[in-house]
Amino acid sequence: MTTASALSSFLRAVKNSKSREFLITTRVIHDLTVAAAVSGYDLLVYTPTVDRDGFDLILDDRDRLLPLQLKSVIGGGRAAKWAIHRSLLRPERREVEWFGFEPSPCGEGRGGGVCLIEIQSNEASVDIIYRFTDICILAAIWLGLIQRSAASKKRLDKLRIDLAAHPNGKVNVSRSAFVRARTPEALLALAGLHSRHNISWRNSLYDLARLEYQGQQPSSAPAHELRALVREELKELTSK
Repeated sequence: MTTASALSSFLRAVKNSKSREFLITTRVIHDLTVAAAVSGYDLLVYTPTVDRDGFDLILDDRDRLLPLQLKSVIGGGRAAKWAIHRSLLRPERREVEWFGFEPSPCGEGRGGGVCLIEIQSNEASVDIIYRFTDICILAAIWLGLIQRSAASKKRLDKLRIDLAAHPNGKVNVSRSAFVRARTPEALLALAGLHSRHNISWRNSLYDLARLEYQGQQPSSAPAHELRALVREELKELTSK
């Protein structure tokens, strides 16, 4: 058996699921802390003592705390959707009405994110592709700022309803809910954490969401300019 096939077999084996989880988690921590160091700061990373609330890591850039759920697929894997805790993806209290959610336990959440890690084995190493989603990425899709097929858009519009349906439980999040991060630094910027990308797409997205769901006119710039800015900056973070 070749090295490549041995590595691929190891990663795919059910009996090695804990080892694969450890490998993936340490790789994510490494890539993101290095990306933060390039930007001149230490990214703090915490792990929950009990795996109960649907996230694996908490990232802290000293201005934002991000609960992060990790999901992974091995190259060629067929998984198309993942069960995610509602409370993780719903907006946190101060943002809940910006996105048109009810200011109650059915609308409020942690404002966290999900990182989908695609793994390709390459001889004695692994190549990683990072994809990310959170309430801002989802809102960009709902508002037509990120294009999806009609079928995918219909599923993701239903996800919005499902997120507000009940304070507890899980929702199914499909692959089309994620965007591909160009680099680990881009992943930090997509998640609203500090990076060298000097961009403001999330603030512009907040203004557009408040306009859509609250009728509050943006003061920073006309809506058409904000929409163009969000599209341009997301393209910078996600294009290869």
